[in-house]
Amino acid sequence: MRQALVRDSTDKAARREAIALLRYYGFDLAGETAEGFVERWRQEIPVHWLRLAILEALYQGRYKGVSVNQLLVLWQRRGMPVQHFNGEFERLMCGSLPGVVRLEEEIPEAEPIEMEESLPEEGREMGLHEPINPFRPSEGRSPLYEKLQHLAQPERDEDTLN
Repeated sequence: MRQALVRDSTDKAARREAIALLRYYGFDLAGETAEGFVERWRQEIPVHWLRLAILEALYQGRYKGVSVNQLLVLWQRRGMPVQHFNGEFERLMCGSLPGVVRLEEEIPEAEPIEMEESLPEEGREMGLHEPINPFRPSEGRSPLYEKLQHLAQPERDEDTLN
């Protein structure tokens, strides 16, 4: 059930984004509305393919619905979408779409959980209530420190063999 809700939500987001892409970038849809174009194709292919086909058409510089149709027909024959754009192009094209809410923005934040003030006895035994002592380096110099200091110093004439 949860998976069906997520898929439905993802499909709705992809549909909204496809419509927004068609409108924002001014695709020539030969008199058809962006909603009608998306609905017509939504019956035949997964809706995320439509979004990818619009982005691929943008990448190829083809701002016509006919170009998106050609890509989708080709992808149907292949059985999978083939895109040539990268994630950076996708972020540039989709990042500034007006009125599009990303799926992660639709998910409400979880309510914070109030923790009980006292831990049960077994928690105290494990030391869960004790404060963490921050690391403080020792004041004295270790033998490793002395060796590193010696290596870091420039060579002296008496140290080198002639």
